[in-house]
Order: sequence, then C-alpha cells, then structure tokens
Amino acid sequence: MKDLGYFKGEKCNRNGCNGIIDEHEKEGECTCHINPPCSYCTTQTSYCPKCGWSASEEEYEYHLNRKQEPFVYKHKTEEERFNELKDGEFGYIYVASGSSIICRIRGKHPNMKPKEIYERLHLRENPEMPRMKKFTDTEFELTYFND
Repeated sequence: MKDLGYFKGEKCNRNGCNGIIDEHEKEGECTCHINPPCSYCTTQTSYCPKCGWSASEEEYEYHLNRKQEPFVYKHKTEEERFNELKDGEFGYIYVASGSSIICRIRGKHPNMKPKEIYERLHLRENPEMPRMKKFTDTEFELTYFND
C-alpha cells in the first residue's frame, strides 16, 4: 500500500486516488502565545479535491468510533475529600470559610502538637494568627488570615 497523503502538496493515494492534498482557508488567527496549542493550529483543514477525503471528517469518525467513555469530572464534597486523607499521616484539605480573607483547613496528623502543625503549614503567629477550631490526637481544623 502506498503512503497516504495528509499534508498540502502530497498525493492522496486513497483507493488509487491520484489527487493532490490541498487545505481550506482557516478563520481567525493563532493564539498559541496565550495557551498552546490553540484551536487555530490544531483544526484539520486538509482535503482531497478529487476523491472528497477530508482530514476533519476522518478525525471526527476516529473519535466517534473509539468506544471510550468520555472523562467525567465528579465534584467531591469536603467530607469525601477529607475521608480520602490517610489516617496516621499528615494531610489536609482547604474547606470553605465564608470569607475571602480567612482560610480554613481540615486535616489529619500522626499525634502532632498544634505548634508542629503550624510549622508544617508554614504559618506564623503574626500576621496569619492561626487558631485551632478543633484538635484531637489524629485530626485538626484551623483558621488563619490570608490578606
């Protein structure tokens, strides 16, 4: 089988087609300098004017036939995220505080003292003023200022 053409100027070679691949004009402009690769650069525009092959149609059919479930993001509650922390290890999650200048952290620890937790979180008495809302030998919840 001969190599199939995909880029402008290459011979098509699909089912004996001797057409030369061309490209449709693209709309818009490259924005890769903002967030590469951009849709302008990744949009398929190649086609064969003789047999009608289209790179964009081929790409569409490929994705349609993959038979792979699309990735779905699932929002986890604060409790679900907290429960994923390993018992007996230091770990924490940020939880809603209701204020833009107050941070609230809930976590687990291996029998640490509050001062050790503050140090591990790189919190200082001033200016953040961390305060424990809950503290046991395995869990903690604290707030601090973040302005």
